[in-house]
Amino acid sequence: MNPKTFLLLLLLLPGLLLAQPQFAFEGEVLDFTLERISAEHDTLLWTVSGRFFLSNLHSASLSRLIWFPVPASDSARVAEDVLVSLIEPADSMEVELLYQNPRGFGFRLDLPARSFAEVKIGYRQRISGSEARYVLLTANAWGRPLPSSEIHLALGQGLTLTDLPYPDPVVDLGALTSNYRWTFLDFVPDRDFVLRFQRLR
Repeated sequence: MNPKTFLLLLLLLPGLLLAQPQFAFEGEVLDFTLERISAEHDTLLWTVSGRFFLSNLHSASLSRLIWFPVPASDSARVAEDVLVSLIEPADSMEVELLYQNPRGFGFRLDLPARSFAEVKIGYRQRISGSEARYVLLTANAWGRPLPSSEIHLALGQGLTLTDLPYPDPVVDLGALTSNYRWTFLDFVPDRDFVLRFQRLR
């Protein structure tokens, strides 16, 4: 699929979503890691790995385009090493990465009737500023609260948070890594997951 055709489909997607049966977004487990690439460089590596649970509760198979936003900026480079795969796929299940640009990437997901799938998505960004971001607000586009969301953040040595992305995490401060964990039920995000931090010298 050429880029112009894909962008046209993305523009038409909101109307198509309203007119056609859709997948249901059942839950997610997100793992974030922010660490120095090396002791000599200020550039950091923001690694995102997520498991996303989707279902097709309809009586017919579904094939849909899904857009995954990963905004780039002067201080956050375009996503690298993008991975989209199915964990233990059943017959007639398929996922294919179709397109990537500085705003994110898109993939096609095929699910048979009355099925449940676990999709693994991962990527990395190089961060030169003092902020890393993961877009959570798009979860609200699925039209209902997300039944379950688990978020884990591992912050590497020499980094400290200046602001919590969400309140009240379970915190484990280790010698080499600081770990933060959030668990949400019937989750309706009111903001993106924005990590603000500083480097310790």
